[in-house]
Amino acid sequence: MKLKITLLLSLNLFIIGCGNSQKKYDTVYYEQKLNSPTKNTEALKYYTEGYNEFHNENYVEAIKNYKKAIQIDSNYTDAIDNCALSFRKLNKLDDAEYYYKLSLKKLPKNELAMHNLGLVYMFKNDFKSAKETFKKLVKNNPKYGDGLYSLSEVYLRENNNDSAIVYSKKAYEVWKDNNPEFSADALYYTGIGYLQKGDKKKAMEYFITANKLGKNISPEIQKQLMEK
Repeated sequence: MKLKITLLLSLNLFIIGCGNSQKKYDTVYYEQKLNSPTKNTEALKYYTEGYNEFHNENYVEAIKNYKKAIQIDSNYTDAIDNCALSFRKLNKLDDAEYYYKLSLKKLPKNELAMHNLGLVYMFKNDFKSAKETFKKLVKNNPKYGDGLYSLSEVYLRENNNDSAIVYSKKAYEVWKDNNPEFSADALYYTGIGYLQKGDKKKAMEYFITANKLGKNISPEIQKQLMEK
């Protein structure tokens, strides 16, 4: 009964204090530094046109322009990466996979392409390949928060909650001092891990902390917390 009362009080805090946190993957993509700026003005022209079409949600036209840029400068990995992302937006995951792999052939240390390739595997429910890709990424850069966070998500999807909690906590440690929004996302995944393990009390602790950082707690999760 005490736990149920605590949950009720905490849920009231959720409802009053919910913020809206944007999804990371698409939000941060264009905030990355360019990996391989082209010296070819014609390629840059098509890249810029593709970029503008992408932000107008004209993904088919964006792809056409990115492909033209790639044809002119085959090593233009920024155009290759953005072409892959445009295919992701159209849910053409096989095409996205092809271009991310192409990017990595051109620039093997391209963390952005490697991370997004892992996401494509995850969206295709190829969890084995997704985990291999993310683990390679964080082995090369243990402080790559997105890789740690995405590993947590794969494990959550597999219902391997102990591993999910390990990686979401690692992601939080990377982000806690400089990125409140992403820190909240990591705390949220930790809460989900504990909730799926059946530890509602522990889950609530992480959900409350995530909520204080502006993370919206879904009605579905609130309902699960209230169930006996």
